[in-house]
Amino acid sequence: MAKLQIFFPNGTEATHDLMEEKTSVGRISENQLHIPDDSISSRHAEIVYENANFYVRDLDSTNGTFINGSKTESAVLNHKDEVRFGSVACLFLSEITDSTAANNSSALEQQKPAELSSRPESFVSSSPISRQKNGKDFTPLIVASAALVGLLATGAALYIIFQPPA
Repeated sequence: MAKLQIFFPNGTEATHDLMEEKTSVGRISENQLHIPDDSISSRHAEIVYENANFYVRDLDSTNGTFINGSKTESAVLNHKDEVRFGSVACLFLSEITDSTAANNSSALEQQKPAELSSRPESFVSSSPISRQKNGKDFTPLIVASAALVGLLATGAALYIIFQPPA
């Protein structure tokens, strides 16, 4: 039986058994593999079992799906492949039938979960709740300036309209 070992950014781990032909992965609870992390899209990816292989398919997610560090739209999963959905790293584990695969060690095993789940450089938060920014926010100044210009324009238009004929 194949499994996906999940390393959350907060340092916790979970394991999900891949027992269905298609497993949806995403941030919302309707997915078979629910990963509540801001870097995960609502319907991020799916893991499909067909022709005796597991495949991962990205579903046009915001922050991408990566296999062993390379961004992918679709790929075959091999034993001990690192799969990353957004900033959440996972380890794909399956029964080994190839003796060569059994002898290969993965650099992933030597890394700590916190290193695996670091935020990618191209990270874009898809959360509807924005974070407070460091520095100054000029939005109120821009809105007030636009309102002042609009008020002056309205006053000038009214002055011209209601001026007595000469």
